[in-house]
Amino acid sequence: MATPENSQQRRYRIAVIPGDGIGKEVVPEGVRVLEQAAKRHGFSLQLDWFDFASCDYYEKHGRMMPEDWKPQIESHDAIYFGAVGMPERVPDHISLWGSLILFRREFDQYANLRSPTASRATSTSGWSGRTPRASIRMPVAGCSPAPTGNSPCRRRS
Repeated sequence: MATPENSQQRRYRIAVIPGDGIGKEVVPEGVRVLEQAAKRHGFSLQLDWFDFASCDYYEKHGRMMPEDWKPQIESHDAIYFGAVGMPERVPDHISLWGSLILFRREFDQYANLRSPTASRATSTSGWSGRTPRASIRMPVAGCSPAPTGNSPCRRRS
C-alpha cells in the first residue's frame, strides 16, 4: 500500500556520458554507487546513457557530439560525465572544445570545485604517514572563462 511518503518518491534523470579512457571504467562503478544511494535513501534514478563526447564518436562522425546534443541532455537533472581526451587519437583542442568546454559554457558551469581528501588507499602513493581525512584538505578549483568575460575565477583588481 502506498503511503504519502513513498507515493511521491523523488526521481532524478541523469545523462550518463562515460567519454574516454578512465571514464569508461569509473562511470559504470559510479553508477553502481548512485544506484545503491538511491536504494538506501529512497529515491529513484532514470539513467540515460550517451555515447558522444568521446574519441570513438569523433572517429565515427568527425565531431565530438551530434548537432542536437544539447536538446538530448538539457532536460536531465544532472550530467554524469566521465573523462574526455586521448591525444594520441584526437588532439586535445578538438576533444576538449568539442565536448567538455561546450558543456561548461552551454550550461553555465564555470567552476569545477573538488575537495579531495586522503584515504587509507593512498597510503602507498606518497601520502604515507599522514592521517586519512585529517591532515590533508585541499580544495581544487578549475575554471573556464565565461562567454561574457565575467568569469567568477578571474582576478579582480
